[in-house]
Amino acid sequence: MTSTSTPIKDNSIWIFLSLLVFIFATGFLIGPCKSTTSRPGSVPKEANFEKKTNLYQSTADGFYREWYDNGNLIAEIPVNALGQPNGYGKKLNYLTGITIMEGNMISGERDGLWKFYFSDGKLYIEQNYKAGNRKKQLWIRSAELGNETGSYQRYFRNGRLNEKGYFDGGLRTGDWVRYYPDTKVEEKGSYQNDKKVGEWFYYYPTGTKEASELYSDEGELIARSTYYPNGNVWCLVRKGKDPECH
Repeated sequence: MTSTSTPIKDNSIWIFLSLLVFIFATGFLIGPCKSTTSRPGSVPKEANFEKKTNLYQSTADGFYREWYDNGNLIAEIPVNALGQPNGYGKKLNYLTGITIMEGNMISGERDGLWKFYFSDGKLYIEQNYKAGNRKKQLWIRSAELGNETGSYQRYFRNGRLNEKGYFDGGLRTGDWVRYYPDTKVEEKGSYQNDKKVGEWFYYYPTGTKEASELYSDEGELIARSTYYPNGNVWCLVRKGKDPECH
């Protein structure tokens, strides 16, 4: 009697079953997922592992701490009775342990001078903050916090000053200056409530003037002049008038 089974169909079934066995065996041999691997010895047992960030987190003995999944401590800061950061804390590079940022916090807000560093430990930014002084409204996630208050300095890797200015509640205010790596001025002017006001000047790397601008007290651009590297006027643009270019 002739069999009604089809060799091709039978082979397909066996191939499918073989693939299932292979996938199961591979998953078993590769091992468990990240969250079930044994924790490094430097991480205390009470620390919880956060899969989204690959961090171990713990609040104990009046401190909040974080460890990367390699066991290196990357954050440590005192906390108050409500669990809010409150005191002098720091964050560290997850590979080298070098401090990358440090400063004081009051009830979860940065306060006073904070320092930020390049990956090699050289100073990058000095930024002052004031807890409770928040004038700038932030609608998107950013590096700004809105309570930056006081002097601000940013540096090149060689230690020379790159930019300096002043904040009030997250808003740039007063005189600001930016420099080229060789210390020549790149641009300078004043802010009021985070808007450019008065005269602004821009310079070529050689030190000759590249452009100048005039703003109203409300931050509206009134006039802009640009210059060739030899100092001759290139274009003059004034509010309500056609540009005059040479």
